[in-house]
Amino acid sequence: MRQISMILFVPVVLGLAVNPVAADTTKMPWEENRPIVKVKRELYRASPAKGQSAWVGVRYVDGGLLREETHTEMAQSDTPTKPRYRRSNDNGRTWSEFKPKPEVVTHPGGVRVYWGDGAHYYDARYKATVGIWLRQPYIRGQHHNHCFARTSFDLGDTWGPAQLLRYEEGDDYDPDDPFKPSYLMHNQAYTGSNTIRLSNGDLLHCVAHANAKGDPMNDERAWRMGSLCFIGKWDSAKKDYKWTAGKRVEISPEKSCRGLMEPSVAELNDGRVLVIWRCSSTNTTPGCKFVSTSSDGGRTLSEVKELTYDDGSRFYSPSSFHQLLRHSRTKKLYWVANISATIPHGNSPRYPLIIAEVDEPTATIRRDTVTLIDTRGKDDSSKLQLSNFSVFENRETHDIEIFLTRLGADPNDFWGSDAYKYTLTPVEKP
Repeated sequence: MRQISMILFVPVVLGLAVNPVAADTTKMPWEENRPIVKVKRELYRASPAKGQSAWVGVRYVDGGLLREETHTEMAQSDTPTKPRYRRSNDNGRTWSEFKPKPEVVTHPGGVRVYWGDGAHYYDARYKATVGIWLRQPYIRGQHHNHCFARTSFDLGDTWGPAQLLRYEEGDDYDPDDPFKPSYLMHNQAYTGSNTIRLSNGDLLHCVAHANAKGDPMNDERAWRMGSLCFIGKWDSAKKDYKWTAGKRVEISPEKSCRGLMEPSVAELNDGRVLVIWRCSSTNTTPGCKFVSTSSDGGRTLSEVKELTYDDGSRFYSPSSFHQLLRHSRTKKLYWVANISATIPHGNSPRYPLIIAEVDEPTATIRRDTVTLIDTRGKDDSSKLQLSNFSVFENRETHDIEIFLTRLGADPNDFWGSDAYKYTLTPVEKP
């Protein structure tokens, strides 16, 4: 079964608004579809204090039942604190004591810098764990993102040197001069949501916010408009992966004001690669997701276009995290995301949360499978966010498990939010 990875520290960015667009008044799919999963929601970790939200990221560490949980608190956007982790050798029945992780946000020289691990993939062929790490200094209103691949041979307890993912000329990272323009302005990239192994044996990771050659404002933007895939091949001499850049694609800021964001990738049944991006609405384009495919293992991507239902109709989606997951039993490719019943303004509303099947021949979403996971309840704030989750298939029960903080649920305490576990059991066809 493929290892499904996820980002444990996903930035939460609030704000942005666009001019309203006429709403679609048709009935929402989850209101009339037969659900494809049964959903159970349970409290997993309560808010530790007023004004502090509880966050839990969960993933499998090896090819078996070894799980890892990372716990953090958050009281402001993009700033997880007190990171610590624990492990379970028996699929979550019992756990080790927590061990601390380094803080992911620091301020060297007064500059805010995010440095943390994102998507992981355990490659049983070489007993190697690949991690994609993000380094992000924030300087004079600009995020300068760079991705680094690191390899571990002890299941992530220690990591090898950071290898900058390169797609153009430019200097490497220099710890003695970390904000050098010849490094900072080149090879910019933000981590994707997952890393997968293709059927040909290659590893694949798609990055966002890459420099866009066709954008005359590229160097002035807070977020870059480009994206590309990186292909990882094992180098037996160096006992590490060699990463090769594919060809970049880009989007107009008129279609997504913050570019192509947080891509999730999957391999389709016919061998093509599917990429779906989070995007952000503009004055002329309502909130949606964008999509592309590749017929050569991620080396080139088709023209970026709006993701639609399989009948060609549009749906709306806020600027929010999402994830693709191939199920080992049903063989279906699922998409977990926010689909809006109203026109989204920037990041909001980040509810409902749905799961649906991908129609693989057309690289669209099967409208008749869209199923509700969770949405705003009568006591929830309108600022509720059902986003920034981890998701994977339980290797024993084959349920799909989601760990998510219902951020902003309390109308009187936005940050005082609890983390929940959702168990999704696929429903057999009658």
